Amino acid sequence: MGSGYWLKNVISLRKAKDGRSKRLKGTSIGHKEDENSQKEPSRRTNGASVKKHREMGIPSEDNAAIRIQTAFRAYMARKTLRRLKRISRLHSMTQGPSVKKQASTALSALHSWNRIQAEIRACRVRMVIEGRLKQKKLENQLKLEAKLHNLEVEWSGGPETMEVVLSRIHQREEAAVKRERTMAYAFSHQACSFYTIL
Repeated sequence: MGSGYWLKNVISLRKAKDGRSKRLKGTSIGHKEDENSQKEPSRRTNGASVKKHREMGIPSEDNAAIRIQTAFRAYMARKTLRRLKRISRLHSMTQGPSVKKQASTALSALHSWNRIQAEIRACRVRMVIEGRLKQKKLENQLKLEAKLHNLEVEWSGGPETMEVVLSRIHQREEAAVKRERTMAYAFSHQACSFYTIL
């Protein structure tokens, strides 16, 4: 649309000039007595335009180029003006108080939404941890029940009571936990001393 528009303008201007000269020629052919009078003014106008161009020192090709450049500059100016109008309209729409209010409400909604999501994540983590603890507790309970069942099966009917047997089982479990902790502690100190030597 851009370059074609000014090119059409230049072509239509040339056609309009050609049409005027043809009209002048057509009327001069029909009337012989007016022929001389018609030719003289046309010569005068053509001569005047030639003189005008010669006085200015601009050939007809350069004149056409000037017209094309002028049309193109006018097109670019209109395009720039439209762009500036759009930008100013956009600025007026984005800088208004209603837009600022909408932006502040949107930001507060985003903050509250992020806070809610963080709470949901924390709740999920808590639920997973609680589930694991329950699972571990259940496994420990099942192990204890299995040991008690084995104990009941192997019950010899000796002088020891059930409480004494249970206390021994708990002591064994505590001893196993302590043993695991001391092994982990010793291993970690061995690794630390190994790295300090290197």
